[in-house]
Order: sequence, then structure tokens, then C-alpha cells
Amino acid sequence: MIHPDEAAFFAYWEKERTLPHYKRKPFLRGFSISLLMGIVVLLIAEMGWYERANMVANSRGNIIWILIAIVLISLGFGWIYQQFTWEMNEQRFNEIKHLKNKKSS
Repeated sequence: MIHPDEAAFFAYWEKERTLPHYKRKPFLRGFSISLLMGIVVLLIAEMGWYERANMVANSRGNIIWILIAIVLISLGFGWIYQQFTWEMNEQRFNEIKHLKNKKSS
């Protein structure tokens, strides 16, 4: 038996799956989470929690390059999260479709 939420999702995803799967909301969610983790790493480094890592970062790197790296990594994680969300929705759609076909035959 298919739950009403699953039927609603099936109808929604049947229309959405034909559109390009580059959506803004999952990308921004993944981007913001990874950017937050990068900022936490910067705060920990600036507090001097791990002195050796702080010394190496100050001797080899410029803060601008570190910020650029954090933004680029965050963009990558945002794109990965967006693809992951689309794949999970597609998997859920296929499972519901299989249940509908199994029920009807």
C-alpha cells in the first residue's frame, strides 16, 4: 500500500525529473554547511588550539589563499550535495514506481 505522502512525491517528481536537475536550494544547503565547517576550522586555527598547525599555516600560506580554498571546496561540496539530493529523489521515485507496478500486476 502506498502512503499518501509517497503518492504526492511520485506526482511531484514525475513532473520535476524531466527538468534540468540543477536546483538552487540543495546547492545552497550544501554550500552553506561546508562553508560553515570551513569557518569553524579557521576559528580553531586562529585561536591557537593546535600551535604547530598554526605555525605551518602562517609560514607557508596567505590568508587570502586559505579563504579561496575554503570557498572552492564549499562550492564543490554544494555541487556534490545537489547531485546527491537529485539521485536520492530519483531512487525514491523508482522505488515507488516499482511498488505501483508490483501492486497493479
